[in-house]
Amino acid sequence: MVNIDVRKLISFGKGSYILSMPKGWVEKNKLKKGDLISVNDDGFELTLSANQQEKKPDFKDIDIDSRNKDIEMLKAEIVSSYLNGYDTINILFESNSKEAPKIKDVIRNLSGLEIMEQTSTRIVAKNLININDISISNIIRRMDIITRAMMEDAILCCRGNCNYESIHNRDFDVNRLYFLGYRVIKNAIVNPRIAKSLGIGPWQLHSDELMILSIEKIADRQKRIARYLCAAGLDRATLAEIERIHTDIAESYNNVMKSYYNKDKQIAFNAEVTNKDRTAACNKFLEKYTNTHVNVKNKSTNSNLVAVAKIIENLKATAVEIRNVARTVLCYE
Repeated sequence: MVNIDVRKLISFGKGSYILSMPKGWVEKNKLKKGDLISVNDDGFELTLSANQQEKKPDFKDIDIDSRNKDIEMLKAEIVSSYLNGYDTINILFESNSKEAPKIKDVIRNLSGLEIMEQTSTRIVAKNLININDISISNIIRRMDIITRAMMEDAILCCRGNCNYESIHNRDFDVNRLYFLGYRVIKNAIVNPRIAKSLGIGPWQLHSDELMILSIEKIADRQKRIARYLCAAGLDRATLAEIERIHTDIAESYNNVMKSYYNKDKQIAFNAEVTNKDRTAACNKFLEKYTNTHVNVKNKSTNSNLVAVAKIIENLKATAVEIRNVARTVLCYE
């Protein structure tokens, strides 16, 4: 339901009229007394917009005290500060802290955030990327390219050609792009000026957020699948069956991304409808493998049962995210 705010027109002098502005809109656009408002006369309608040239970007900074905190807590605070649009992050710690190298590693994994100063008691990181210059569509395409390569290499693990370290490193690249995309999208949602400069509407911002989240999850699943394949000593028949299932899911991913780029709803419909078949294939294989090996009592077999279960779990999770991408495409007008 659309909520229309009706306001009364007030006569002012002999030739002017005044209309009060909604307080929420003024605050959202960070306007104050004396700021200029652009007025576009479309005949029946007047379009009001905050004057873009009059506003200078606000720079935010934050201090993070690392004392008495483990690295995981620090990582969460640094990443959340980055995602919330802080331009300068000051990390304070005790002299010669052993956590300093780990903190630097966290910062390096956030695109555009560079260490500008380091002393014995603090690290100063600043964002050097202008959000207005970032293309969300380019971020999504880059994430997609890396994820496809990860998926192909994870499938190769079934043939004994596994380079897990390479897959793991590329997952970091996808994470960096995801954090950057999330930072841009959140700032554009909060600040209409940024959304306008990017030329992206509210629904597209929401859709883009869903897309980068799904792709990031798919990439993460490929890393986990590769890890379990490398660690387990599975027989050739089992590996061949996993490869068949994984290849089918990879083809579905390629198709659904094609539907995204081309806004092709028919391909998206097919991905949505056939998703249950891929899930059923995963369940059928796991049931068959479990029934065949459950009565074998040795440590190696038990370890392989766990590995196969984890691999299938991640393949099914990949299929779910492919379906989510399809649903995002189906919601486009």
